[in-house]
Amino acid sequence: MSTTSPSLPLERAAAPAPPQARGSLLLGHARQLQQDTITALAGLSAKAPEGIVGFRIGRSPAIVVSTPDTVREVLIERAEDYARGRRQTRALTPLMGQGLLVSEGPMHARQRRIILPHLSPRQVPKYADTIVAEAERYIAEWKTPQEVDLVAEMNSMTMDIVTQLLFSSSSRDNQALARAITEAFEWEMHALTSVLGLPLWVPTARNRRARENIATIRAWISRFIEERRAAGHDTQSADLLGDLMSTRYEDGSGMSDSLLLDEALTAWGASQETSADAQAWTLYLLGTHPEVRERVHQEIEDRVGRRTVRHEDLAGLPYCMQVFKEAMRLFPPASMIPRQAVRDTTLRGYTVKKGTMVFINAYSLHRRPEVFDDPETFDPDRFERSRERALPKGAYLPFGTGGNVCPGSHLALMEGHLLTAVLAQRLSVELLPGQRIRPHLMVNLRPSPGVEARVCLKS
Repeated sequence: MSTTSPSLPLERAAAPAPPQARGSLLLGHARQLQQDTITALAGLSAKAPEGIVGFRIGRSPAIVVSTPDTVREVLIERAEDYARGRRQTRALTPLMGQGLLVSEGPMHARQRRIILPHLSPRQVPKYADTIVAEAERYIAEWKTPQEVDLVAEMNSMTMDIVTQLLFSSSSRDNQALARAITEAFEWEMHALTSVLGLPLWVPTARNRRARENIATIRAWISRFIEERRAAGHDTQSADLLGDLMSTRYEDGSGMSDSLLLDEALTAWGASQETSADAQAWTLYLLGTHPEVRERVHQEIEDRVGRRTVRHEDLAGLPYCMQVFKEAMRLFPPASMIPRQAVRDTTLRGYTVKKGTMVFINAYSLHRRPEVFDDPETFDPDRFERSRERALPKGAYLPFGTGGNVCPGSHLALMEGHLLTAVLAQRLSVELLPGQRIRPHLMVNLRPSPGVEARVCLKS
């Protein structure tokens, strides 16, 4: 009779750590991220054939993901394992408060439930006439021909548009406000990628300037809320602020002024910068691809001619939308989406420890050669309807995905479609020679140092 003890069950082997990119012993990849975030992340992603690679920001562990499968796992399949994280919250809260870009959990879900209906595909067409009218007014005030920086001009134009859409007001010639926004976003990017990540209350010169800029922006938007309350226009909905003021939770209550400020500022800041950068890239790409530009002009001439573009024209201008979508593929405004593991988890079979920063690298994701043929080439026909439908889920992320997808994505797409058509219809744009344009990640992906062009109004 055998006296051998019964065999014990084998312990389950622990998942291995992700492949690690070698960096500085003390700083990891912090210096590269601060010098050129998008190039650093692209370089890390290039070392990750499986779409996941680990690195460090100082002593803090981090990973980059850049394939449809890894992105989908982080943002959808295991979304409960990841949150915005301390670093991102610390960077965004001073400006955005508890708006949708910062809030999480039940509060985030509650806010999305009452805000999303105002930005649904059925609602956004009511904003089309305002977008076109503001764009045409802005263009008509140019004294052409002249040489301009398209980045600066698109920034000013979209600020006018978004301020009208949200507040029925103008931000015209408010250079102090434009500068405050740019510098506030630069501070946010520094806070996301620095080794120390000093909180805003630490009295450094950078932090003092950031506090001034944030105070300028929040005071400017607070004024619209105060004026609307004083006028007793709580139930008016001529603009998005009116919609937000009149909306009600399940218990019949409305948003507090503090939360209303956070949500209005989030909608205004996020949409303005995103639209400006996306449109600047679109103009840049049309300027460097005359054959595509000619197709856009011909489509507009055939379907609209010289009359004002209307929302109902968009169905007949599919190539304009393809151009805009392809510009956002090559240069996605939200090129880097940060998350942080809130518990020990796994990703594609690798261990991800609690506290690990996760950088979703949409810039490299949109350049995966197994998804996009000849990925560095500007080819709007990729977004012809049947080809777009054939893309793998999670392969194209201009607005994120999952429970935190940008609530204004439908409005942003319509605005981009309209502006691509209006600008091509009204302007002749010729890029000045000798420029070296590179992408610079400043919360959104911006052409740097700018895009110099000679513009003329079409007769």
